[in-house]
Amino acid sequence: MNLPLLDRSLDEVIPRGDAYSRQVVKSRFRFEPVSETDSAAIALEMVSDAAEAIRQLEEQSAEAVTRAREVADSIVKKLELTEARAERAEAALRQAEDEVAELSTTASKAFHDLETTRQHLSAKDEQLAATEERLRLIESQAKDAEQRALEANTAIERIMDAIRTQLPARAI
Repeated sequence: MNLPLLDRSLDEVIPRGDAYSRQVVKSRFRFEPVSETDSAAIALEMVSDAAEAIRQLEEQSAEAVTRAREVADSIVKKLELTEARAERAEAALRQAEDEVAELSTTASKAFHDLETTRQHLSAKDEQLAATEERLRLIESQAKDAEQRALEANTAIERIMDAIRTQLPARAI
């Protein structure tokens, strides 16, 4: 609660200023010379005025106490509401911190999984490169073998041609 509201609340409980002083103390003192019988009446009137002033003061004090209790009750209620809001905010903060910790753990696991996947992918890339190299080597060997087979076929045909031309034809 801020101080201006507290000052305003105190002004409601305990009135200040000239109106209050005039209300509490009503002076009827006279400074005129009086006789002894009049002085007894004046004394009685003064006692009566004092009793009235005390009664009014007691009434105002009771009202001030009532207002003070009302203000105190209002402040206590506001404080309880503020404490409840603070507790809810703290609970929400704890929940948010727990969720952040959980998300952080999940993100860390995902990052670890990503790194593992990258390593596996890199290993597979290396295997693929090695396989492609072996394939190129095998293709080259196959071309060489094909070339040798053509050359062998050509040599066989020449040999067969030479045999046909060199051997006499048999008549059947």
